[in-house]
This record gives sequence, structure tokens and C-alpha cells, in this order.
Amino acid sequence: MPRPTGIGPKALVLEVMAISSFTDPPNRKKSSMENKNYSFNGAYFITICTKDRHEIFGKIDNGVMLPSEVGRIAVEMIQRMETVYESVVLDAFVLMPNHVHMLILLLHERKNPTIQRIIQQYKGVVTKKAGFSLWQYRYHDHVVYDAAEFRRIREYIRDNPRRWENDYHYAKGPLAQSR
Repeated sequence: MPRPTGIGPKALVLEVMAISSFTDPPNRKKSSMENKNYSFNGAYFITICTKDRHEIFGKIDNGVMLPSEVGRIAVEMIQRMETVYESVVLDAFVLMPNHVHMLILLLHERKNPTIQRIIQQYKGVVTKKAGFSLWQYRYHDHVVYDAAEFRRIREYIRDNPRRWENDYHYAKGPLAQSR
């Protein structure tokens, strides 16, 4: 069964690469929400939610994600991402009952797909394999600008299942009222 969480086997090497890419401040122009076209080398933290935050990917039991059939499809397609795009490295990810977090690295100067294309294709193939529309229209992306933030996000992804009941996306949690 595919793992619902992952920190890639190349994690240490990639962290060194990611940290070295942050030594000089990135020369990136921030785009408006409607016109994001990120394809620059660097690290991107992505969160994709299910439509209406329905918990269709599985459930959390004692801090461990137990994926449903649809959840297993979502994980399998995440794990194939690096084979679809040669310049994409999936550093870490976690599948949660109603969302997915990914830490994606783009590594080539001229061959990078945009984050929008990667996510659009991922959502499309999971939808096709699941047989029904399951995603909310948009997703959240965040450009990671320094090594400390990179490590903090990786830790957040790793620990997310244990903190599910305090998660913003948990429908019964204390933060659900603030949405």
C-alpha cells in the first residue's frame, strides 16, 4: 500500500541543494493570485483541498493517516510526479482526510513546468481515476524563500497527521469556525 506521507529518500541532498539556492535572495516578482506562473527554480509549498472539504481521502486514527481507496489513488499519483516531470522533485508530502500538502522543488533553469501545470495535471489524473470531481477549484501555493522556512514546512508536513484535530482543515476543530 502506498504511504500516505513521505519524505523523499534524497531528502538530505535536496535540503543542501535547496538551502544553497537560498543563499542569494531570489529575484522573483510576486504575481497576482490570478496570474501565478511559477516555474522558477526553488521550493514551493502546496496545499490542495477537496471540494467542500469532504473527508474522502481516509481518516486519522491515533495520529496515523489511514487512506481510503481514493486516498491511495491520490498518493500513487503524487509518487509518480517525479517520473512525469524530470525537473520536479517531491521533497515531502502528506495526505490528510480532506487535503494534501506537498513540498515541491523545481531544479532546472529552462525545463521547469509551472506549478499551475503540475497541480492541474495532478488534480485531473486523480479525478479521472477516482471517477468523480473531488477537488476545490483553487489551491494554495507558497514560495519558500529560506532554509529555516523550508525545514519548518517539512516538519509541518511530517507532523500534520498527529495534529489533525487542531488543523485548520479539520471540520470539527477549533479553527473551523474561523474559515
